[in-house]
Amino acid sequence: MFRPGELDQYITVQEQVNTPDGIGGNSVAWSDKFDIWAHVRPLSGREVTDYERVNAEARYLFVVRSPVDIKEGDRLVWDGTEFNIRVLKVPKGRDLYMQIEAERGVAQA
Repeated sequence: MFRPGELDQYITVQEQVNTPDGIGGNSVAWSDKFDIWAHVRPLSGREVTDYERVNAEARYLFVVRSPVDIKEGDRLVWDGTEFNIRVLKVPKGRDLYMQIEAERGVAQA
């Protein structure tokens, strides 16, 4: 498993909030929820060509101490880069860590 000393990267968890746009509607913005120490490891990457553009995508594993209030609609910011959460592996029983698979380089679905 993981040791506390391996959680050596500082990440920010952000949540999506609706803010009034002044003309009767709402605009979507991201607001910082909290900062937390994490272990970060790259899992996979690929390049996709869409409409003559090359898009690079990368999937990472983030491991944080549990319990923590992270939802699949949130996103992570690590080293100035935004990552969309794809899979939350919720700890069971006495597990000390939560594993989060997140993707860089793609829009939130």
